[in-house]
Amino acid sequence: MKTARDRIFDFIKSKDSASAAEVAKKFKITRQAVNRHLWLLIREGRLLRQGTGRRNTIYLPNEKKILKKFIGASQEFGRRYKAAGLSEDSAFTEIRSQPGLLDSLNENGLEVLQYAFTEMLNNAIEHSGSRFIDVELCVNEASLAADVVDKGIGAFENIRKKKNLPKILDAIQDLLKGKLTTAPEFHSGEGIFFTSKIVDRFVLSCNGKVLIIDNKLGDIFVESGRKMKGTSVHFEIVLPARIKPVEVFRKYTNENFAFDRSSLNVKLFDTGDSYVSRSQAKRLLHSMENFKSIELDFTGVKTVGQAFADEVFRVFKNLHPEINITYKSANEDVEFMIARAVACTDRPLE
Repeated sequence: MKTARDRIFDFIKSKDSASAAEVAKKFKITRQAVNRHLWLLIREGRLLRQGTGRRNTIYLPNEKKILKKFIGASQEFGRRYKAAGLSEDSAFTEIRSQPGLLDSLNENGLEVLQYAFTEMLNNAIEHSGSRFIDVELCVNEASLAADVVDKGIGAFENIRKKKNLPKILDAIQDLLKGKLTTAPEFHSGEGIFFTSKIVDRFVLSCNGKVLIIDNKLGDIFVESGRKMKGTSVHFEIVLPARIKPVEVFRKYTNENFAFDRSSLNVKLFDTGDSYVSRSQAKRLLHSMENFKSIELDFTGVKTVGQAFADEVFRVFKNLHPEINITYKSANEDVEFMIARAVACTDRPLE
């Protein structure tokens, strides 16, 4: 049986495009309900949103035939590379040399693409153990989408094994902190962290899990996916690109250009008990000793327990006084628990 969301998608597809008002009229539901369904369809990658403002916004199925009609013809590039002896710079040079492929990118777009593509391809070359790596790009006037796919061990499982972590979810959580690499002699561990910040949508799929970082929605999701061999990295850039990579780098680096700041989305560390345990806090702060500044994002967190707040804002702070811990988007209940813990910062450790 089709869900309401499926029926809405089918309706929009039958018309090639539709506004939120048209969907609400068709299904006789509130605009709030329509917007929730449309947001989920965008999150799933089935719809794209075009336009700004309520009157000028339409929703399109994310299908080449329809997008070509509304946005214009797409330029595409695809190639399978042998991993042995491959250089990410030579691959990017080949992409730039394709006639007309990147004509719709401005300077910011080219900088974002070069950084994101070369970092993700380098990760596949150095870490996957795959014999071949598939690369695809699709570019039109409104957006660029890129995929880097290998048939190796899988990024999450590689991190889990090398870092001796108990579960795949723990590997994903550590990956989001930045500065994580399974080959520290060759890499700083910054590539995925910064790539996920400078593109508009970043999707990393492997080992039965899908990590989605959607900077257009301002949110992060971890979902179950089909188990497959290897790692699939997909990222999108809205054109003309407005994000300047240097501005993102500055946000997380100090005056000596060292990467020493990180931002953690607390809700991704949920294990179903509303952040009440000390062990949850320890998982949150695992491997964060290398940073000088940590920002905790409490968006979507209803409350935290005394033990959780104490571990973060007293125990960890007393053990690492040189690290500055800040937070944002905390509701009144979370604020209260944090304030209690901060008031006890100078209390000796038990």
